[in-house]
Amino acid sequence: MTKVKPRKCAGDLFVRILVVDDNPDIRMLLVSILQRAQHEVIEAADGVAVQQWVADTEPDLIILDLMMPEVDGWEALEMLKADPSTKDIPVIISSALDEREDYAKALEMGAVDYVPKPWDASDLVQRVGLASAARAKSA
Repeated sequence: MTKVKPRKCAGDLFVRILVVDDNPDIRMLLVSILQRAQHEVIEAADGVAVQQWVADTEPDLIILDLMMPEVDGWEALEMLKADPSTKDIPVIISSALDEREDYAKALEMGAVDYVPKPWDASDLVQRVGLASAARAKSA
């Protein structure tokens, strides 16, 4: 698979996003919101195969739920940030966990943002844009 680079169109940055959430309704909503913003979206239902999904799809950004069975978002984030081939991919946490300690832990572990559920669609799209633009500038 060849690396797909972010596409620029009319000043906006459109990116390939891997959405990892065990709730199919949440995934469907995220896909709908992000596709309306012209992003390419790939879905994964759990944290078990996140590394393989990342290797296969080469996302520009990952939106990761924390509370999932088997391999939760904390473990998936730790694996992503420990791997030299994935450590620079921005990860936005999307979680129902809404404690200050969760925010701090996620950012300390390498997430670029933390969006508590339920999120506002326009706010989510804006945060995706900011994370994508920051990565594009550093590349």
